[in-house]
Formats: sequence, C-alpha cells, structure tokens
Amino acid sequence: MEPFASPEECEAAFYAAFREGDLGGMKQVWGPDDTIVCIHPARPPLAGRDAVMRSWRDILGNTGGVQVKFDCRKRRHAGELAVHVGIEVIGGADEDPALVSVTNVYALTGQGWKLQLHHAAPIHRESRPASSVH
Repeated sequence: MEPFASPEECEAAFYAAFREGDLGGMKQVWGPDDTIVCIHPARPPLAGRDAVMRSWRDILGNTGGVQVKFDCRKRRHAGELAVHVGIEVIGGADEDPALVSVTNVYALTGQGWKLQLHHAAPIHRESRPASSVH
C-alpha cells in the first residue's frame, strides 16, 4: 500500500475501514509505534498499538462495519501535525443516529501520514427543549 500523502487521505482510509469492517485497513492508518492513543466514546484511553488494535478488532469483528459519516468542522495543520475536529454520525437513516464529537490527530511519519490520536466522546441530546427546563 502506498503511504498516505495527506492527513485527508489517511482520514478517508480510516473511515472507509470503519464502515467496511476492514481490520487490515484500520491497521494501515494508525501510527506504527506505541505512541498512539484511542479513546472510544465513554471509555478510558487506550495507549499503544496492541491495545488500540485489539479494540478495533473487537468493534469491527462484532459489527462487520459501522455506518458512520464524519463531518469535519475544523482542520488545523502545523508542520508535521494535523488536527481534525468534527462530528461522527453513527447509524442508518431508519434509526436515530448517535452523534459523537471527534478529534483526530495525524502525524507525518517515515511511512506517510498516520493517525496518532482518535478521541471520540458522545454528544448527549436533551430529552426536552432547553426552554422548558426549569
């Protein structure tokens, strides 16, 4: 596989692997060493390649892929680092999708751009309009 030439290419491959349940593709996007960190919604941080890949194996192996769309709201590139912040919409049209606030950090490595941090946090929806809360 060719190295990712940009953070955006790496991001596209990450979400494709997520949607397709492709563990091999998921392994390709993450950094090669133990400096990587992944925080799944409402879970403690996972540090290091083994722990992060185990978590993705569990997620993708149980689902065969996840219907997910990433709406990037802000991109910040500074030298060999890039930070993308946005919202993941998880779920299909016939169900109430989950909304997840996400920060993805990419680093330029000797193997191209790689994902270093994926931090996902649930966005809690109010059960009634804010104007009716006393």
